Amino acid sequence: MKTRLINLYIILFAAIAWPSAEAAKRPNIVFIFTDDQRPDAFGAVGNPDVKTPNMDRLFHNGFVFKQAYIQGSMTFATCLPSRAMLMSGKSLFRAPMRLDSGTILPQALRKGGYHTFATGKWHNGELSFENSFDEAEAVFFGGAARSHIGVPVHRMIAGLMVPYDSGDSFSTELFADAAIEYIESREKADKPFFCYIPVTAPHSPVTPPGKWATMYDPEKITLPPNHVALRPDLAEQERGGSRRGGGRGGRGRGDDENASPVERAKQDYAKYYGLISHLDHHVGRVLESLEKTGQADNTIVVLATDHGMSKSSHGASGKNNAYEHTSRVQMVFSGAAVPKGSSDALVYLYDIYPTLCGLTGLPLPEGVEGKSLAGIIRGKAEKVREHLFTAYMQDQRTIRDDRWKLFLRGGEDRVALYDLKNDPHELNDLAKRPEQAKRIDKLKSALAKARAEYGDTDEAVARLMRSRGGRPGGRPGGGRPTGGRPSRRPGGGERGPVAELPRVDAPALAKRLAKGFMTYARAEGGLAKREFESTWLALHSNWKGDDSTAGRRELIAGFATLLGTESNRRGAPAAEPFTAARAFSYATDSDGDREITPEEVQTAVKKWSAEGDKNADGKLDVTETAAIIEGFFKQLPAARGTRDNRRPTGRR
Repeated sequence: MKTRLINLYIILFAAIAWPSAEAAKRPNIVFIFTDDQRPDAFGAVGNPDVKTPNMDRLFHNGFVFKQAYIQGSMTFATCLPSRAMLMSGKSLFRAPMRLDSGTILPQALRKGGYHTFATGKWHNGELSFENSFDEAEAVFFGGAARSHIGVPVHRMIAGLMVPYDSGDSFSTELFADAAIEYIESREKADKPFFCYIPVTAPHSPVTPPGKWATMYDPEKITLPPNHVALRPDLAEQERGGSRRGGGRGGRGRGDDENASPVERAKQDYAKYYGLISHLDHHVGRVLESLEKTGQADNTIVVLATDHGMSKSSHGASGKNNAYEHTSRVQMVFSGAAVPKGSSDALVYLYDIYPTLCGLTGLPLPEGVEGKSLAGIIRGKAEKVREHLFTAYMQDQRTIRDDRWKLFLRGGEDRVALYDLKNDPHELNDLAKRPEQAKRIDKLKSALAKARAEYGDTDEAVARLMRSRGGRPGGRPGGGRPTGGRPSRRPGGGERGPVAELPRVDAPALAKRLAKGFMTYARAEGGLAKREFESTWLALHSNWKGDDSTAGRRELIAGFATLLGTESNRRGAPAAEPFTAARAFSYATDSDGDREITPEEVQTAVKKWSAEGDKNADGKLDVTETAAIIEGFFKQLPAARGTRDNRRPTGRR
């Protein structure tokens, strides 16, 4: 009897200890997630202009998925749905933006015995973060900080996130330091760890520090062949002649205003590559910490990008289009038992979640839609899907197979067809060739099937654009083409021709705005130049709120507050704040993407303060400020279809 009791105790103890013993055998995971990095911005993929030796090591020693994509976005802040899909393992139309339902990746790892840690950017709600990580240091809640220095960050204390001053540390260095300190602390720990490092580079502001700011000679930069400065014909015309996706004919954000479009673009890329090389340096420090602590051989390192970036390729400036430079990402698994290799399988970012479960032997939680790529990595499978579908805003949809890509713009009832095998930069649209008719019909059928499978309905699009920061103005595949941005027609509803608001008295409006500006600054007598600039920046910060940019809606609300004006009973903005917002947009929007960043405002206000101080007394009074604001209105284009010089007040 006594022996039986002893044996029973042994069995019970073993049953209790077994999960922790299994967990101890599992590999650690370090996940490095970069922000706004183009898929071609790595040396390892054949770009000779950018130096990324540390990230290249992961490419050369790991398993690379060469056809990886974000599924798309229904908001201009594409970082938000990218992270929601990644962490939930769910597709675009079903991923919870605040990660407040289902079991997300770090929670699944915790249940499997992992100790979880994070530093860097978390864009999906503070509560979901606190419910997912055991430790945290230097965490930025939001989309984009105004600067890479002095980022507002938090650390976890007793399970709660507490803000603190990050000092003068550059964001990438700050996050790398936090990750390294954590990795060093786990050197002798029994439990495996998950270290999540979503950095904020190379997201704007593109301000590489120190030597990295001058690391690259702009003259030696080679622009992508689809850059609008090289191929202005690729910047498609919208109705009325404006460029699709911004860019104003290829005008970039270079340093020299007198430089050519090509020269400005090269200056822009030189800074962008400098910020990426600075990031790579700190990635190297993280990898070195794994080696120094003897944990490299038992750690899976994942490197991925959250989405691409247009940077004036095809005339677009942001990350809200379905071209390859924007929707394709890099995804690399290395370390531990991951073999060297690569795959052309069509995969999504949100496949990372089930893949990590597959590589670590953890069960896949219910509701995860992604496909495990562990079989491909281990050489037991070649693909997980036949087609890959992407969706951007309400009017851009694509479907591709292992070679051909169909690009549908429903707003124009038009398709483009690209042979990605022979034309990876999407330079040649083959849709009008008669021999491609059957292929187009076949891909259209696949697209319709994919939209049904992923829940891409009119109702879902409208709901997601409202809840995620987009602006619904019509059904997917219908309405006026706006390059992914739906039509908002003040005074005229959302159907029919654009209704122009009544004209305004620009000089009188400028005076009222100047007075409102001075009242906001509590400086009726005038402001010193620096105070003048900081007041505009503070206003813009209030207008954009938690978003990285201020769109037209936010600008209208901001100017309405300055004027003490409310919307009319139909919900349309009054003429004066609407016109002021539109004029301000033209005066600050350097890349034509219709979203005003803090950097654009900062550049503009420096110019205003320098040029507006007419009496050279070092400050700007109400009259000088009114003259500056009146200058905004003069930058508006003349109304189309008129014979006089009236300025339109309809939507840009």
